[in-house]
Amino acid sequence: MQDLSLADARALLLEAQGLNRPAAKRATKDGVYAAIRRMGVLQIDTIHVVARSPYLVLWNRLGAYDPDWLDELLAEGRIFEYWAHEASFLPIEDYPLFRRRMRETGSLGWKYSHEWMAENRATVRKIRAHLRAHGPVRAADFTREEGKGSGWWGWKPEKWGESRGVRPSFSGKA
Repeated sequence: MQDLSLADARALLLEAQGLNRPAAKRATKDGVYAAIRRMGVLQIDTIHVVARSPYLVLWNRLGAYDPDWLDELLAEGRIFEYWAHEASFLPIEDYPLFRRRMRETGSLGWKYSHEWMAENRATVRKIRAHLRAHGPVRAADFTREEGKGSGWWGWKPEKWGESRGVRPSFSGKA
């Protein structure tokens, strides 16, 4: 085992995160994907002042880039969303690493999914019908039917369903 000095440990961390060099002269969508792969996970945080945090994290590593590339990578299936510590974008190559946890009752991210689905069968049927008709969608694609949300956790039923695993697999099946 080799000891690292504090300076070497810092340098190694900056290298691993892609923060030790200037951004490429021109960012690309593949560069966005490579940054997510290098980090292993890109946390999705809805709190923002300038921009949502995932966009700032990528900007720090790539410089100016098209924020739509993140959505395109998701739509192309090159990255996926999962509650991997927090809501996150992950490289699709890591999907098999999380699949077992996704299916387990009480697993992080889809906690109580079986209970929630049993208690909300009508909502689950509605979401699945929508998925079959329209393909992969986000909770944001559903309109709130019962008034305004009540703060941080006042989610509409479709958002709760999304967090409990009511979403298509990458084969397009619910």
